[in-house]
Amino acid sequence: MIFLPAIKDMAKQRPGTDAGKDKHLVPDEEYNEFWEAFYLTLRTHFNFSAPVSDFVQKINPYFGNFGLRFHPVKLEPNYFHLGLDISDKSKTPIKPILDGVLEYSGFGHVNGHYVFLSHPEIVTEDGFKMYSIYMHLKQPSVKFNSYQKMLRQISFNHYPIIPIKKETEIGLMGSTGISEGLHVHLHLQIEFRNEKGQIIVVDPARILGCENCVNLSAKIKSIEEFEKFKTENEPDIKKHYNFKK
Repeated sequence: MIFLPAIKDMAKQRPGTDAGKDKHLVPDEEYNEFWEAFYLTLRTHFNFSAPVSDFVQKINPYFGNFGLRFHPVKLEPNYFHLGLDISDKSKTPIKPILDGVLEYSGFGHVNGHYVFLSHPEIVTEDGFKMYSIYMHLKQPSVKFNSYQKMLRQISFNHYPIIPIKKETEIGLMGSTGISEGLHVHLHLQIEFRNEKGQIIVVDPARILGCENCVNLSAKIKSIEEFEKFKTENEPDIKKHYNFKK
């Protein structure tokens, strides 16, 4: 087990339109040197893998990076995107970024079909443990059976422990839940949780060794600007999203 440095004091409340609606924290750019070292330590000690091949070229540069963006479904400016959107063909197999333990597999109105894994080997000095979430799947390929679900309920989700290797197909690429239009994508969210219910969401791209990019829609402030932006960039945007009419 690797104990990482304490992170709570190096995070801030999620900024943007939805700030205050949830309890998510994000890295504070004031402590960028700390977070650079944090991500480097993770990559040094753990062999992370991307959930799909050639993922860097498949990140949506307009709306799919971690950070502020214009939300293409809610049509809201200054919206902080907590994950990483990776486009690919429908039913592309999805694999975990790292060996983990199955915590949940099911459906949610927002997340669609999703798989939730814990990575108990990654813990911070102030008690945060690492988790990864794979959302908007066509369908999950790993799940608890009825008996296992009963055991999970009576053991307060501590038993049985179902290990998931990173070579395992955990689901298929899809567009379920609240998903930006008629496209297929994966929302990969990596977060640290503690027993107090606090959540710090970190940048998946930097954990996977990819330089973080600013969303090209980050500076859009109105629906009118967004419509103009879509028209000007329509051919390239369609490579990543097919917007609902």
